[in-house]
Amino acid sequence: MISVVLPTYNERDGIVELVAEILAVAHRAELELEVLVVDDDSPDGTAAAAEEAFRGDPAVRVVVRRGERGLASAIRRGFQEARGETLVVMDSDGNHDPALVPLMVRCADDFDVVIGSRYVLGGGMLTSAFRYWASYAFNVFIRIALAQRIHDNLSGYLAFRRGLLERLDAEAIFYGYGDYAIRLLWQVVRGGGRVLEIPTVYRFRKGGESKTRFLAYFWTYIASVFRLRLTRR
Repeated sequence: MISVVLPTYNERDGIVELVAEILAVAHRAELELEVLVVDDDSPDGTAAAAEEAFRGDPAVRVVVRRGERGLASAIRRGFQEARGETLVVMDSDGNHDPALVPLMVRCADDFDVVIGSRYVLGGGMLTSAFRYWASYAFNVFIRIALAQRIHDNLSGYLAFRRGLLERLDAEAIFYGYGDYAIRLLWQVVRGGGRVLEIPTVYRFRKGGESKTRFLAYFWTYIASVFRLRLTRR
């Protein structure tokens, strides 16, 4: 089975359409798949919208976290709740194209981590030129600072086998915001794991407002990279 984890906060406007799209992709590809919506008790009723739309569908589960908040910790909770042997994490705003899921999960049989990457040939973003180039520049910095070849350390569109988590230090990875992906990939590469980047084009979000604040998190991300660099040395 495949488990797709969607961490959510105030995504009511687009969550039902996104889950339905993921299920449709799985049906066409004849994949046994479940979707876990891990919601941080969104005040806009994201969890309620998903529960109402998919009530009675065993392929969709909604987990509501109360008293907790944060992207990385929500993803970890999703992995803990997941029943699948292959795990996929996606943004819940619709930026990540579910059509890539079947290919990613097939490749996860041969690679430790598969990334939906904006910065390999064929990848890109429809949404924001500023975000594209700012993230591109930061990824160049990561490659230089950590001496690793991954082009998109901040994608957040990842697939891997459950057994990978047993080889990683989860406490040292799943905190903060999108910088969790930098730490996860660094641990994989440092442990000799193989990473595959598959091109993907970020789409426009399906509704609501973006929670990505690259400039707000910039110094946090910088600090995360330098901590890893010091550890490497």
